[in-house]
Amino acid sequence: MYREAQKILGKGLSPFARILLGFFSALFGVVLIWLEYLSTNSQNPYAMYAFGIFCLSISFACIVKGAARKFIGRVIGATIFLLSGWYLYSMVSTGVFLSGSRSEPSIINAILFFIAFGLPGIWYAVFVKFPIRRESDEEKSPNK
Repeated sequence: MYREAQKILGKGLSPFARILLGFFSALFGVVLIWLEYLSTNSQNPYAMYAFGIFCLSISFACIVKGAARKFIGRVIGATIFLLSGWYLYSMVSTGVFLSGSRSEPSIINAILFFIAFGLPGIWYAVFVKFPIRRESDEEKSPNK
């Protein structure tokens, strides 16, 4: 049963899910970059541009296939890990332990964010396998 589950999970998202995710992430990325470009009094324009580019990279990962998709996925996973680590570090060094609300930054929220997003991001970035040679799933021997 484990091997069957791995085969199904290894196929990734369905084409419809990839198209839907790719469309909306591209839309968010373009809108974020466009609105920041039009804004005249932005406090931190580089953060908005970076998040727009991040959304566009998710969209690009939905479009491409094979090793390029895995490479972009690794970059996305590593980026999420680094950002969640930076958030955790900044909260430990200057933040409050527990805020009055779930939407306010705190050490507890940073730890939860790191566990929920940072650790899976680095797991994917480190353990995703690149194809050594091109072969289909049917051609692989069961011992691999």
